[in-house]
Amino acid sequence: MDVMECIRTRRSGRVYEDRPISEEDMKILLDCGVKAPNGSGMEPWAFVVINGREEIDEWSEKIKDYIREHMEDFPYLKQYESWMNNPKFSVFNRASTVIAICGNRESHWRVYDCSLAAGNIMLAAHSMGIGTCWIGFAEYMFNTKEFKERYRIPEEYDVICPMSLGYRKVEQKPPVRKEPVILNALM
Repeated sequence: MDVMECIRTRRSGRVYEDRPISEEDMKILLDCGVKAPNGSGMEPWAFVVINGREEIDEWSEKIKDYIREHMEDFPYLKQYESWMNNPKFSVFNRASTVIAICGNRESHWRVYDCSLAAGNIMLAAHSMGIGTCWIGFAEYMFNTKEFKERYRIPEEYDVICPMSLGYRKVEQKPPVRKEPVILNALM
């Protein structure tokens, strides 16, 4: 798959096979992630890889509980309250692998740099038949002391991008997007 086709056909995947991403494929994806551009050459990223549906499902439930308990702090999540109360809803789409991309606060550019690394991983994964989905709900719980201690995330790092991954169970149609909004004349 060439890069143009990859960009035009990639979608967030939410239906995965019931097997974790292989160590070989994960190494390829992380290598693609660290090839991302980064401000001042600081390469502020670090990665936590979680394999195993049981552990991931445990975090899904903790995240739902955490968001329900702190809903007043996140009024923009109120629209998802019914999801958080649904015992069948899986924050990670029943994935068997999750990556948490972390950024070192020493770099002012960490959010941008880690987002670029995430984009590289998502495109590389798509080209390999692996679905990915940025999981915004997880950011809240993944930046708690509990999560950081469990996965030995140093104090100076924040989780920027929690992402579910899985070998795609179904092929998706390319996304339909609006035309670009151009604020000035194009020449």
